[in-house]
Amino acid sequence: MIAVYVDVKDGVLLSSKDKSYHALYHILLQMDHQRNIWYADTHNKKEIESRLCISTSTLAKYISSLTERRLLLHEGTKGRYSLNKEIFSL
Repeated sequence: MIAVYVDVKDGVLLSSKDKSYHALYHILLQMDHQRNIWYADTHNKKEIESRLCISTSTLAKYISSLTERRLLLHEGTKGRYSLNKEIFSL
């Protein structure tokens, strides 16, 4: 088995050329890991936009891309997402 850490600065997400993975890295840092929830509220999104130097519409595209690829799952409530745990199972 190979272990890959995704939520560390020298991990695979920030090494990717796909910038939506950079957003995913910051989402992981903001997540409530006990409940597996990330709130896409104004504060959290503005922080990611600032750290990545991107616009609001660009972040929206990244989040949409992550949900289309089922890495993030929309929880039905506006702005509430969870991480798809199936990507970590063997």
